[in-house]
Amino acid sequence: MLQRTLCEKARLSRDARFDGKFYTAVLTTGIFCRPICPARPPKPENVNYYSSAEQAQAAGFRPCKRCIPESAPAVYMPIKLKQLCNNFNLNQDSISSLSIRLGVSERQLQRIFKNTYGIAPLQFFQQQRLLLARKLLITTELSITDVCFASGFNSIRRFNEAIKAAYHCTPSELKSTAHRCKNVKNIVIELSYRPPFDWPLMLKFFQDRQISTMEHIDHTYYQRTVAINECKGWLKVTHHEHKNALVLTVNLSDYRYLNNIIFRIRRMFDLDADMNLIHQQLSQHPLLQKVIKAHAGLRLPGSWSFFEFSIRAILGQQVSVKAATTFAKRIAEKYGSSCLYHDKLRLTFPTLEQLTQADFEEIGLTTTRKQTLKSWIDFYQKHHELIENCGSSAELGELIKGIKGIGPWTINYLAMRGLSDPDAFPSGDLGVIKALSTNKKLTNKNIIDIAKPWQPWRSYATLYLWHSLH
Repeated sequence: MLQRTLCEKARLSRDARFDGKFYTAVLTTGIFCRPICPARPPKPENVNYYSSAEQAQAAGFRPCKRCIPESAPAVYMPIKLKQLCNNFNLNQDSISSLSIRLGVSERQLQRIFKNTYGIAPLQFFQQQRLLLARKLLITTELSITDVCFASGFNSIRRFNEAIKAAYHCTPSELKSTAHRCKNVKNIVIELSYRPPFDWPLMLKFFQDRQISTMEHIDHTYYQRTVAINECKGWLKVTHHEHKNALVLTVNLSDYRYLNNIIFRIRRMFDLDADMNLIHQQLSQHPLLQKVIKAHAGLRLPGSWSFFEFSIRAILGQQVSVKAATTFAKRIAEKYGSSCLYHDKLRLTFPTLEQLTQADFEEIGLTTTRKQTLKSWIDFYQKHHELIENCGSSAELGELIKGIKGIGPWTINYLAMRGLSDPDAFPSGDLGVIKALSTNKKLTNKNIIDIAKPWQPWRSYATLYLWHSLH
């Protein structure tokens, strides 16, 4: 629940740490803003506070054109809820189907959304769709038709009616003059985050693991090919020169997948984390406090796709990062699809279907590793929806524990980077043991006991422990 006195202080201070955690709605203008909005602060008696942009818009307020509330950093939410929210199709899914996938009753689901966003689930998804449409209309050069489908509408007529009802103008009127009807396919979107964020360190992590011709990474940007179902294209991520935001440039054959891609990039670069909250808890341990002080912007690197990462994680068992990357490149070159966006991006990683019949010969893998890959691909094909909707390392481990060749370390690593589980903890990892065993070698039970106060941020603690060895 929002406390009015705290919100009032944060609004007047324009403290960026509160950006995205609440929204200010002005009764006299009918507009709602982020707490960092540069406009003159309204009088306290003319202000209402809302916990989400969706809630403020559902109450009848329009987004501010100066601070663009739909661009604010997202609030933290559990993994499974976040995954389902970003894959929910208002035209095909229902609250009943969502509650089944989440494993809760419809009544409990209603309560979760009321507590998190202040509105019911269907209201949230409808308002989220409208906010995305507005953001694309005023900040990108996408055509109105592309914006319609990219924001989840299946009909131009329904799209026009919804925009007019919400914003009292047509999509054409909402679209800025600078971007009117240019129909340019390369679009640019800003993705905000809460500082601190060490962008060079994040790029270095991905650069050490890049598959050339599928990815291209240097000290300023990340670039890769995209293939989701029938949608093909490429994307590039850089850091904004003046804002706490990444800049996503994307070119797609089908912009209905744009929201999915935005979600993947936010997860991949850990843009929704509140590092101040995480540091506050982990800094109680002296070793972690030291590493955090030196590398406050270190974040949890995610993955573009769970399936792609799972193949790379299995290849990386008991070999160096360089060797695992070499194996992954050979698999991509042998089984992936060719494309040509420019000389550095010439192929896409093989899909599940392309690897189903793969023999993995001439890759350099041991017989055992090849069998593990085949067993995993067969299992994934049958249970991919259950796997990708797991909400924790424990849930994932229970699901895949019977697959020979995939042990506790791999399960936790899959949860850390594949699911972006903030609390996965490979207690048996050699780096973790070495970092914590300063005086004597600790047992697994000792390490688990030490890590209990770090919950629910043990994935971040693991990263800091690994980094302390450098």
